[in-house]
Amino acid sequence: MKQITKQTAGRQIVVFDQVLATLPAGVHINATEAKKRFTDGVVPAGTLLVPHTDGTYKPVNETFSDTNIATAVGLTAEDIAIDDFPMVAVVLSGTARTEALPDKEKAGVGFMKKVLPRITFY
Repeated sequence: MKQITKQTAGRQIVVFDQVLATLPAGVHINATEAKKRFTDGVVPAGTLLVPHTDGTYKPVNETFSDTNIATAVGLTAEDIAIDDFPMVAVVLSGTARTEALPDKEKAGVGFMKKVLPRITFY
């Protein structure tokens, strides 16, 4: 009993009520770009991803606008730890809760509705 340690479990916020389509096989997220925005080492579910120059994808680090999210592919399906080569499923179609999205996505949901018409936000 001396080697038993207490760990508190975290919780994952439910972002999607329904997922209809995801990008097959998922995508790799550029770890350097992800660490610039998420200093806690976790990319949360509902993060908007855009293509990066090296063939991976990255979260948008600036305030959303029509130009910087024009090439967006979708939202991360779940929380993902930022390791050497983080890989995540990307939701292309479904129903998402606006209040459960990360801060930048929550503030830019109007822009996201234009580039992700197959995702319903409520």
